[in-house]
Amino acid sequence: MASITPPQPAPESLSLRVPSEPGPAAEAAKRAIAEHAAAQRSELTPHKVAVALDQESQRFISTLTDTSTAEMLRKYPSESQLAYSRAVMAYLRAQIAK
Repeated sequence: MASITPPQPAPESLSLRVPSEPGPAAEAAKRAIAEHAAAQRSELTPHKVAVALDQESQRFISTLTDTSTAEMLRKYPSESQLAYSRAVMAYLRAQIAK
């Protein structure tokens, strides 16, 4: 049978060396990551969020508005969902009135 010998430690010339200072590629990557994160934060931050109660449908409506352009960016629930809720509430009021 052959004998199994334990592995020998690697000579110093073959060991991995980790630089103590980051290189130019690492610094450029850090800058790019920081710029991307800053751009994402500015895009995702809403300027004005308003919440109101729609009396006919008895549902809360939230709207996200850009203050610089006064443009409504998002509205929840949508107009079609509100129309459905209003129709259901009108039906229920009619049933109660009978």
